[in-house]
Amino acid sequence: MTAQIDDIFRYNDTDYSVVGISEGELFEPSALDLRPVGTCTACWRGYQAIFAVSDSRLTLDTLHVSLLTEDEEMERQEGPTINGVTPTGPQGEYDWFDNHYVGLGYHLEYTGGLLLADGFIDDLYEHMGFHPAWKYTRVVELVFSNGILQKEFDRSDRMAEVRQKILDSRSDRNSLRMLSNDEIRACVERSFDRTYNM
Repeated sequence: MTAQIDDIFRYNDTDYSVVGISEGELFEPSALDLRPVGTCTACWRGYQAIFAVSDSRLTLDTLHVSLLTEDEEMERQEGPTINGVTPTGPQGEYDWFDNHYVGLGYHLEYTGGLLLADGFIDDLYEHMGFHPAWKYTRVVELVFSNGILQKEFDRSDRMAEVRQKILDSRSDRNSLRMLSNDEIRACVERSFDRTYNM
């Protein structure tokens, strides 16, 4: 398994990782008639989204996505024009994606909370899934109603408490204990799940 690249949220001049979503998915490519294909072990779902707030509205600002033909050649399939933006091809650090939509300004009608994180603690890196909020030094919660920003909370202190409890419980366990197949499966599923309760 490989750690997955995070979606990004540009907020107050900082690029945060999206580490928690309280209500379902924040964005579904199928809503834009896209069917992403994973071409890299660091992005099994085949896309990375970059979100922002513009005039208090939640927007999909940029989308990096792989859309390949279904024949044996696995060649680039150019995506459709979205919100007036035509995608460009592979580029720079995002060369494993073959369609890049920049400056979309696509409004999202999401209702719920988002956890945004910055300052990843390198010692807590695990080579699987998405990293949870407690592995970061700064965590902000934004609450939206129908895509309009309603509230903002600093959750950094709370995540520091959670982090300490988790690290304490890990040190109490016998590290040599073998996990059952069910425990391993549950651990893998948790590492790809970004949901949280508000």
